[in-house]
Order: sequence, then C-alpha cells, then structure tokens
Amino acid sequence: MADHKHLKSKLIIMGLLGILANLFYCADNKSGFKPGVLTARGYYVENGKAYFYGGFSNASVIELKEANAEKFEAFDKRFPGNVNASEYAGDDKVVYYLGSLLKDADSETFEVLDFGLGKDANHVYSRHNVISDDAAHFVKIDGGLFKDSQHVYSGDQIVSDDPNNIKYLGEFGYIKYFSDSKGILANKIRIDSVDVQSFKPLEHGYAIDHSQVFIIQDARLEKVENAHTPSFEVISRFYSKDASSVFWRGDKLPGANPATFKIISEEHHCSCDDKKVYHQNKVVPNADPAKFPVGKKFKYCNDSEIVFE
Repeated sequence: MADHKHLKSKLIIMGLLGILANLFYCADNKSGFKPGVLTARGYYVENGKAYFYGGFSNASVIELKEANAEKFEAFDKRFPGNVNASEYAGDDKVVYYLGSLLKDADSETFEVLDFGLGKDANHVYSRHNVISDDAAHFVKIDGGLFKDSQHVYSGDQIVSDDPNNIKYLGEFGYIKYFSDSKGILANKIRIDSVDVQSFKPLEHGYAIDHSQVFIIQDARLEKVENAHTPSFEVISRFYSKDASSVFWRGDKLPGANPATFKIISEEHHCSCDDKKVYHQNKVVPNADPAKFPVGKKFKYCNDSEIVFE
C-alpha cells in the first residue's frame, strides 16, 4: 500500500513538472519553436532557425528568415549591462529590432545607444526608421538628448537645428530645459519668444525671463499675462502670485490680495484672501472668510459654495 501511494505521488509530481515545462517552453521538430504560456518575450534559436516571440500579451512567433542561426544572438550578450540591448539581435550581417529586420543595418558596427535607438557605421535608427545618415557625429549630450552635426534629437524628433550651441540648463520638476542660440527647449516644447540670457526655470512648469512669465501645462506653452516678473513667485503646483495679483495656473484670481492670500485646499482648488473665497480662478458668491465657522474642518468647495463639516 505504501509503495502504491509513493508511486502515485511520484506520478503526480512528474505530471506537474511536465505541465510546468510546457508552460515555460515547448519545442518540437514540426514547428521548430513553440512557446509555452509563460515563455518570456525575446529571441530564440531552435533546430537551426532563429525566432522572435512577442510574449504572453503578443503570442505570435516570428521566424527570422534572414538570420544565420549559427551566429545569431540577442545583443544583451554583445552589450552586457545595457538595459535596452535585449530588444536587438543579429548575426554577423543583419540586425533585428523587436523581431523586425533593420533595413541595411550593419551588424558588425552596430551599437545600442538608448531605448529604441541604435546606430551602425552609416545610419542612426530610431526603432525601425533611419533618422540620421551622420552616424559618425551622432552622440548623446547632457540631459539625455542626442545630436549629430546638423540637428538635435529627442527620440526620433528633431528639436533643434543648432547642435553647436545646445546647452543643458537642468531639470526642474518634470521638465528638462535646454538652450540654443534661437531660444529655449523645455522637454520637446520650444520657447523662442524668450530672452535666453535672463531665462530662469521655476518649479511646477513655470519659467521667467526679464519681462515674461511662462507656464507649461498639458504639453503646451502658455504665457501668464500681465504678471510682474521681478516679484513673481510660485506658491504651489496650482497657485502663484506677484506683488499685486494671485494666479491659479496662470489665470488671475479677480481682486485677490496677495498679501492676505492663503490656500484652503490644494486638492479642491479652494483659496481665499481676507475678503473673498475662490474656487479655481472664480469667486465663490456669498462666501466670507471672516464668517468661516471656528473649529470646523473644511469639507469641499465649488463655484457656488464652500462647505465645512
């Protein structure tokens, strides 16, 4: 009886191991390469052929017919420590990116530069497309952009035609700032109507020069109209002020007194001065800061009322 139970347990374990093996990987002579449910995305060589598998969410297997399987390898072996190299593979002649052949790419001189970015002796590729034929001068610069002798690139986009004067100014919040001889580059947004010499980035997407205040929001550039640059101050993500006015994301709060202004709730966009209550940039009617209930917590406000618990 004990031997029977032992045999039964052994068969169950062997069966489970077989199932797990099929989940991670399965190959046969007929299909060449057949991934299991848990097979990782990547490049594989099986039965003299090279393949790319898109992973569980993209369960297609691509045979890489131009590749010489005997010399084929994923480029994370060629470029150890490069976190982007596993997206590329090749033999002694051809190069693939995510399973697609890079047209005219030379494997012997190819190098992985960044996410989706690589070059050989003649061309620079962003994913599958050639973005520059000036590979000899294509280099990374401070701040994460790349340049050749003619242009400056952010990914596959040309963001400046002045590579000789591009300069990294630093990162403020979520925005990286650069200058060239024509203006300012904030991430991929150009600010050309600016005095470069007096330009100063501030927190929360704001920036100033000697006469203007700028704000970048929703991936677009806006100006804070009628702001007094010398006294302009960023208070928080949504609020700023100068000597005579208060702004909610660049829009003036009507009649707000910057000397007595305070934020009631950043989350609810509620604020006040000594006389008025504001929701975003609108006055809340019939709301008087002097009559706020003592000892009660703020609950919410909107365009028509402010409510305490």
